[in-house]
Amino acid sequence: MKLSSHHKPFTDIVGLEVGAGLAEGVPAVRLRKRDGKIELLAADFLKLPGVLPETEQDAQNKPATWSLPSPFQAPHAALAVCSKQGFLRHVSDTGAEPPDKRLTSFRTTSRISASDLPPLEAGLPEFQAAWTARLLPEGRRPTACSIQIASAAALNGLVTAPVFAAASGTATVLFVFPGHTSLAAFQDSRLVLYREHPVGYVHLRSAVSTQMGIDITLADSVLDDTLIDPAPIIEPVLRPLFRQVEISADYLSRRRNCKVDHFFICGLPSGTRYWSSVFSHMMNRPLTVCPVFDGVERPARQKQYTAAISTANEQLLMTAYGAARAVLEDVDA
Repeated sequence: MKLSSHHKPFTDIVGLEVGAGLAEGVPAVRLRKRDGKIELLAADFLKLPGVLPETEQDAQNKPATWSLPSPFQAPHAALAVCSKQGFLRHVSDTGAEPPDKRLTSFRTTSRISASDLPPLEAGLPEFQAAWTARLLPEGRRPTACSIQIASAAALNGLVTAPVFAAASGTATVLFVFPGHTSLAAFQDSRLVLYREHPVGYVHLRSAVSTQMGIDITLADSVLDDTLIDPAPIIEPVLRPLFRQVEISADYLSRRRNCKVDHFFICGLPSGTRYWSSVFSHMMNRPLTVCPVFDGVERPARQKQYTAAISTANEQLLMTAYGAARAVLEDVDA
């Protein structure tokens, strides 16, 4: 679901996640479509200046111009914005409302994913969209061609994955971000349910840090360690989230006559083993990690620009990858 559109196919695109606030840098993924196949040309975290403005006053300052390293200088760029003020929701939801549009002008787009469902709407404050559009200078590669909501961009990356196709496009997926987790249910590759739960991987880090009395920067090593079992600490944090998965699965079964046997998780940089353990205990079903670059070819001559990405950091590239993939596939999901 993109906030800007294009009228011709693109074959070489770099996806950038704006506003992620990662210590590693700005997530960047360059993809090329050739002979019907998707190739990974470069993937990394770039040290680029500027912070996504939170107010219209902050946005009045011209953003620093981004100059990308040569491996990422695709002709065009897809920008996925990670904004606390942005939203993605079914328009008839009775849950949390988006920010008050009477006070802030929003750039919005919507689409219908299924004929019997309300439209899915994405929105971003106009001042943030305009600020983002000015990050890349005109006349130099890359040129911005798409602005997307980060959560919608992540969806696009999953729906083109072979593991998703192997599940016949019917699955429940957890897209984990720092401050929240998006719960998305698909039936025959159509998005039929979307919710956001206020628990992300940062909350797990904080729980481990607080209860074990360690610095938060060491929490990931504990979550990936086998010597110390942090399950008693993180289970109370995860249980409400997994309860929502349980409710969603029941909804699909009762209301849509759709039994869900496949559960995926994307975007989680650490602690996958323990998330899966708690999930299996509650749901009696496995929770499968979806590799970000699942099904994407890596040309031998380009491996120097992708080989350094660890499995954990690859998950942090989920949104940038999805943004680029959406433009290559011209998907509006």
